[in-house]
Amino acid sequence: MAKTNSFKIAELIRGITFDINNDVLVTTKHINSKSKKVGDATKTSTTQFALDTFAHASYRAARYIVAMKEGTNFHSTEVMLVHDGSVVTLTAYGTLKDTTLATIDADISGSNVRLLVTPASANSTVIKFDRTLVDA
Repeated sequence: MAKTNSFKIAELIRGITFDINNDVLVTTKHINSKSKKVGDATKTSTTQFALDTFAHASYRAARYIVAMKEGTNFHSTEVMLVHDGSVVTLTAYGTLKDTTLATIDADISGSNVRLLVTPASANSTVIKFDRTLVDA
């Protein structure tokens, strides 16, 4: 069944409330825009994969907050990256962990910049991210 615009508006309203005491909108939904995105993946292998991609012609830089969990182990880091259209340079900083759950890299493949993650274990690893892009 196709979702009508009325249904979409009702669903949007259901997820938003106004906190009158703090004068802010509160949502129970994730909000993505052209420059902001949240996402996640669960992996059970040590194979490198693209956690996220974006068009390199549209955006020059990105900031990611990446949080990982495997059992009771945790690993969180912030990643900044920039590219020149052919090479991606990145730095990870602000890392907090009790063990290394993955390594992070980036490259350009076709018309996209890819944030690449290689889990350190074949155990189920949950990887979540919050991304902000800056226009080229």
